[in-house]
Amino acid sequence: MVAEASGEPGQPEPGLWRRIWHALEAYGWPRLMAFLAWVALLVCTYASLADVLDPEQLSLLGLIEVKTVPLLLAVMVGLPNVMLFIVARMIMFRFARRQYSLHFDGEGATQVSAAVRSQAQAMWVYERNRASTRYEAGLLPQVAVFGLLASSIVAFCVLGIHLPPKMLFPAITPAPTWHIWVAWTVLSTATTSFLLAIGRILVRVASNDATTRTFANAARSYGLCIVSAGLLACLTLADGDERTAQMSIAMGIAVGLLGDRAFLAVSNRAAALLGAEAEVVDSGIGLRGIEGLSGEDVLRLQEENISSVHGLAFAPAPRLFFNSSLNLHRICDWLDQALLQVYFGESRAKSLREYFQIRGAVDAQRLAGQLKQLPPEAWQQLLASMNLPGEAHLHAMFARLEHDARIDELRAYRSASLRMEAVRPGRLEESAQG
Repeated sequence: MVAEASGEPGQPEPGLWRRIWHALEAYGWPRLMAFLAWVALLVCTYASLADVLDPEQLSLLGLIEVKTVPLLLAVMVGLPNVMLFIVARMIMFRFARRQYSLHFDGEGATQVSAAVRSQAQAMWVYERNRASTRYEAGLLPQVAVFGLLASSIVAFCVLGIHLPPKMLFPAITPAPTWHIWVAWTVLSTATTSFLLAIGRILVRVASNDATTRTFANAARSYGLCIVSAGLLACLTLADGDERTAQMSIAMGIAVGLLGDRAFLAVSNRAAALLGAEAEVVDSGIGLRGIEGLSGEDVLRLQEENISSVHGLAFAPAPRLFFNSSLNLHRICDWLDQALLQVYFGESRAKSLREYFQIRGAVDAQRLAGQLKQLPPEAWQQLLASMNLPGEAHLHAMFARLEHDARIDELRAYRSASLRMEAVRPGRLEESAQG
């Protein structure tokens, strides 16, 4: 009976404590430590404010009585984590029940060799498993870090506003009050920046475009806003300043709305004061030459660490597909154009498009196989448009395209079709545990 209960013959059923231990290991120690840190933050916030705020008490289910205002402030501290956890579970639920597979069953697939199709299929499976691993292992820790950052900032601001100055600065006489206005500024910035981040993340979730990098970028932007707000609040305060909470809140909201631009302005101003070079942000202007790329697409590619034509040309197409909501054929078209620019240069790629209707490297490879059949007039025009010293250089430039593995891979993805397969609940969890 013992063997049947455990599910493995000859193995006794584990005890209660061992089952709890296995459950904790399955849940993940980083997640458990983050949860315990969040609970400790709430308890410390309530305990710090219980003796200085609101003597009236609230009875919870007739079991325990707690101070009303400190409890509400502690709940406000805990809300960012709760909201982010709900969003993370939404992402995990949607991702765990959809799986795309690649099929080569069209007419164009017959023009691609079996070896190239096999290589493209292997890369597709690898990137799909890689994306699944990133979601399973990296999403909740990223959410936990962002949530703890938001909750801790709100907790410190609440304590800075409500705790008496003598408790914070017992050795300073008279006790300063400037920290109250700084706390109001940082609190308003934290609230504004967090609400905007949640709005952006929800939009990304609705379009199936939210990844671990989305939360990492949101946490980074949130931290930069907090630093900018604190620095601006400290710099604008003066001795005897009769600042009001309204002024501090207005400045904090403005910093939260500006986001990273506020940090860039503050850092450049500080660099000018110290005589250092100002930070230059890559705007991805080189990608604007790719037809079909909008400003939002450029920003999305920059999130994937792609800020140049060269980086786009050699980025794996399946990785961009699984990490975004972009269409696979659009991705292949962008990679095709970028690869042509890398191989021929921007000016020669533009000439090929204008005079020979060559859109990308795939069309250039097709032209390379037809060079011997070109009429003399077309050959001379091609030689003139490429601006090369002689015909040998032109032959050498196109000869490398005929058996280029990167172009063959793009041709395989362009000729393939996608199918979405239903994934039964628990399949990803079983594969992760196995």
